[in-house]
Amino acid sequence: MTEKRPDYLPEHIREKLIHDPRVAEQDLKVEVTEHRVMLGGNVATPELRRTITEVASELLPGYEIVNETTVVSAAEPDGEESVS
Repeated sequence: MTEKRPDYLPEHIREKLIHDPRVAEQDLKVEVTEHRVMLGGNVATPELRRTITEVASELLPGYEIVNETTVVSAAEPDGEESVS
């Protein structure tokens, strides 16, 4: 069995998260150092945030998963300002 090169691991994990139907998030940031996975980005719900942690744990058992994603409601405007 061949092991993924360490420098390819973050992109490999990001791709798995994108294609996992439980997650399907395009804009996640993934960093891997030693046995720690740092996840970042914006997600729509607290449930999705928990699911991302679970899926990352499945992908890299034995790694510490640090999920720093931020829950941002889809109802909030994305940088738009209303003019009165």
